[in-house]
Amino acid sequence: MPLFFNRKRSTSDDKTSVRKNTISLTCPECGFEQFESKMAVSTYCRGCGGHYKIIEGKAIKTKKNPSNPYASLKDSSSKPRVRDTDDTTSTGDTKTTGQPGPQSETQPHKPVSPPIKPGTPPGSNPGTHPRPVPPTSELVRKAAAGTGFFQTKVPARNVKCFDCGKEHRAPGEASSTLCPACGAYIALKDYEIHDNWNRRIQTRGNVTIHKKATVTGITIRCHHLLVNGALTGGVDCSGDFTLRSHGKIMGKVHCKRLIIEKRAKVEFSNPVVCEDAIIDGNVVGHFTCTGKLHLKKKATLTGDIKVATMAVEEGARHHGRMSIGQ
Repeated sequence: MPLFFNRKRSTSDDKTSVRKNTISLTCPECGFEQFESKMAVSTYCRGCGGHYKIIEGKAIKTKKNPSNPYASLKDSSSKPRVRDTDDTTSTGDTKTTGQPGPQSETQPHKPVSPPIKPGTPPGSNPGTHPRPVPPTSELVRKAAAGTGFFQTKVPARNVKCFDCGKEHRAPGEASSTLCPACGAYIALKDYEIHDNWNRRIQTRGNVTIHKKATVTGITIRCHHLLVNGALTGGVDCSGDFTLRSHGKIMGKVHCKRLIIEKRAKVEFSNPVVCEDAIIDGNVVGHFTCTGKLHLKKKATLTGDIKVATMAVEEGARHHGRMSIGQ
């Protein structure tokens, strides 16, 4: 192997080769002397950071200084450096860690919150705004509500079969059931009527006839029936039949309890068969009650009645024949 590969150049030779390719420049602003490459056309002064051009080996000041990349080095070199340590120094009432002194005077210190101890509930840490924490029972209820675990239970109700008249208990959430005696299908759907209606209704759910609604030509078979509009057909209710409007009912009426509220004016073309009746309006018709007939003080009843027991308040009026206890 040739010996010249292992030959080390002396330090003096390195300096000589470096000096051959560089030129010495003197800053026109501060006089700082520095070496630059002969191929350089401009540079920044390492003393003041000013920018100057290099023309024919001489430094010439430029009219406009571009951004200086050595500015950060200049600023950092002019300030005393502080070694980062884990020691904490106090400046006023605020504690800082490894922050230089001049910067701590210009920059606002952020308050350091005290450490949170293990097991501390949220919102109880001093120095922070407490947030209300809902009780555990409420959180469990909200979480279980989405899964349908906690639901309001609808109580079971009695359902009367349309065919054999047998009553049985059905779940309140059910939409239909079967008669245990004859096996007939019984719908439990509710109806809300808001306009003209002439279709068949047979359900053991509840039916509501709203104002401006009219039901004609059919017999409503349901559990509870509430009439706020017009009804001219028949009624077969296993529950309450409540009337709040004026009108003439042409069909037959069979119900468990008849309720005619105040200021209602109703005329029945066929005899009404019910267990109990509460009348507080103006009624024309014949009644057969297996239970109790109650006439309130604003009631006016015109027609023959046959009842087991009867209660008449002061001010109530009745025109017709009466048979009690037969």
